[in-house]
Amino acid sequence: MKTAQHPLVKNYLAAVARETAELDEEHRNELIADLDEHIAVALAEEADPDDQAIRAVLARLGDPRSIAASALGESAAAVSVRRWHTVVPLVLLALAGIATVTAPVAGVVLAVLAVVALWATPQWKTRDKVIGTAAALLVPVLLALLGLLLGLEIATGGVAMGTWTILAAVIFPLAVTAATCVYLVRAGQRPA
Repeated sequence: MKTAQHPLVKNYLAAVARETAELDEEHRNELIADLDEHIAVALAEEADPDDQAIRAVLARLGDPRSIAASALGESAAAVSVRRWHTVVPLVLLALAGIATVTAPVAGVVLAVLAVVALWATPQWKTRDKVIGTAAALLVPVLLALLGLLLGLEIATGGVAMGTWTILAAVIFPLAVTAATCVYLVRAGQRPA
């Protein structure tokens, strides 16, 4: 007889399933399957396990509420780590965009820190990390090139910087940073 078909085991696993209703379905099913396998292995040593042997195995596993509390605690810890890993690169990326306009050296340092934090997190796929890296490093490089071109233009007696150029130099990094942050938030919410 398969262990999950025994009434005591069925009731035990059903109790664990009820207590872990807050877990996502995949984790709950995995937990139930692990428990069922553990019960089957423990009872495999018995030729024909009776109710007393099954109760003893279930008692060793622990109360369904305790198992659920442990599983829910691990799930909550994983979510908080995921949120922390999500927030840090996004905050650094946003600060890098702002700092690139006001203090370019600080912007570059923050962009590098944002890239390091982005690659250290398990939240995003490699494609998302490459896009985030390109956006984080693109802004300082383009602003440096714009500054170089404007410096050369001014040095050669060319046209002075117009208002549109200044606005573009301010709006561009902020727009790229905002678009990248929005993209990364949406990409981080996709199922793995």
